[in-house]
Amino acid sequence: MAITINGKEYDENDFSGDVKNSILQVQNSNQQIAQLQAEVLNHQIIAKHHSQNIQDNLPAEEESPTEEATTAKAPHPDTLVTE
Repeated sequence: MAITINGKEYDENDFSGDVKNSILQVQNSNQQIAQLQAEVLNHQIIAKHHSQNIQDNLPAEEESPTEEATTAKAPHPDTLVTE
């Protein structure tokens, strides 16, 4: 089986067992890196989606009563309130 390294093909039988093992380790590591990158991207997409959902569905802020509305509700200090 031919193995390409830096654009050059080598016969697998020309490598020692140690080098063959290193080649497998590099291949496995590169596959894991690609898988982890895809997983990170997926989590970023999920986090962005849910963050936007939170922003879109925050409770409406209640407006604080205006001074005019507060004054209109409160009786004048000189007014006698009877029941």
